[in-house]
Amino acid sequence: MISIVIPLYNKEQSIERTVRSVLDQTYRDFELIIVNDGSTDRSLGVVERLLDEDSRIRIVSQHNAGVSAARNTGIKKSKCDLVALIDGDDIWDENCLRELVKMSEDFLDAGMWGVNYADIINGEVRPYNQGLPLEYRGYVHNYFATAHGDIFWTSALMMRKEVLCKVGIFDERVRYSEDMDLWYRIILNAPVCFYNHVYSFYNKDAENRAEQDVHKHYNIYQCWDYYIDKYAEDFKQHPDFARFVGMRVAINILSNNYYFGNEEDRKATDHIACYLPLKYMPFKYTLIFKTPRWLGKQIYRCSMLLKRLKNKK
Repeated sequence: MISIVIPLYNKEQSIERTVRSVLDQTYRDFELIIVNDGSTDRSLGVVERLLDEDSRIRIVSQHNAGVSAARNTGIKKSKCDLVALIDGDDIWDENCLRELVKMSEDFLDAGMWGVNYADIINGEVRPYNQGLPLEYRGYVHNYFATAHGDIFWTSALMMRKEVLCKVGIFDERVRYSEDMDLWYRIILNAPVCFYNHVYSFYNKDAENRAEQDVHKHYNIYQCWDYYIDKYAEDFKQHPDFARFVGMRVAINILSNNYYFGNEEDRKATDHIACYLPLKYMPFKYTLIFKTPRWLGKQIYRCSMLLKRLKNKK
């Protein structure tokens, strides 16, 4: 059996469609745990009406603690050896779970299996280009040293519970990119597999999406970037991982807060910069973060101006 976890917070317009996409799966052997994370709209009432339709549904309610805490509650309450996640506004193709199960049978030593997904924007379906051959199905080797982007997505994967016991579950301090943090820890500790075929849909037309909240209430202390100190030992053992994370975090803070944020942002990004694994990154990042901020800010402005001028030509 498989445990499927849905975190639920104020999704009354979309949760029924999500739940029905799970209940309509051609693979039927699962339990569905819906974690109501203190919803203040009618979301809970919507899912309670579905209880009588299907005995596989369980509802767990808690005070609002965020999506990481809600997913963790569901994982802790799960009864099965395999765990899949889907957010309360996303949609599965009817064969999504069957394919994930088949992958788990074909690649027995893997700790995580994922499939491709597509955005739904204004009703239009837009598949992601993952940088892998179309219909690729197999192990993803050297994940942090290859050219593809982040190919795994929360609503399009399944994990082995024993691996979660080893690497830990979601870091509840982190509100943004909390999923990547967990995927990276799994990838460092177990083989992972991917099928480049769309079986899941990211409904960007839905209400109350997390990415909308990022732009309204961005707080760097709730970002994955702020907690990269947790990887200090991993950086020493996995130089490709150190370079991958270091460059990703450096680019993010340079484009957002390092030079142009307020005093609190500068304080936070100084903290992050202390933990960047500069020895594994291109030397230019050492120059950037060892240069006084006032001088680096002017150099950065000039480089952005030159880049815009070049793009106009």
